[in-house]
Amino acid sequence: MSEEGHKLYRQWIEASPFTSWLGLQVHAAPTGLEAILPFEEKNVGNPFIRSLHGGIVSAALECGGGLLAARLHGLDRIQRPASISISYLRSTADRDLNIQVLPIKTGRRLLFLTAKAWQDDDDKPVAIATMTFLRKTKEV
Repeated sequence: MSEEGHKLYRQWIEASPFTSWLGLQVHAAPTGLEAILPFEEKNVGNPFIRSLHGGIVSAALECGGGLLAARLHGLDRIQRPASISISYLRSTADRDLNIQVLPIKTGRRLLFLTAKAWQDDDDKPVAIATMTFLRKTKEV
């Protein structure tokens, strides 16, 4: 990804109080978006097994999708999804969370994305998501 692309993502992240608080870091985007949510103590949901809170995992996936949707739609801020479905597949640990978001289909009115989150092995995701974003048109 170009330096200009990194700068745009950083601007969008800094402009959103929640995304800024979350600390998502966009690193590469060859065909979609790849990011890391660095481990922070505030993200632990279960102190006994030291797992990340499910809401943190879903928020990271949703923010990643919103960033990619904004870029693909040419917007000036993070886009919110019209719908999102998240499946939690396994427990997390007290480590960084990797995120990958890819477009499934870009239509005239709708954008469909898929996302996955993993920690140690991208073949063993901890959560997956599908998201739908509405394209803003002049008719609406």
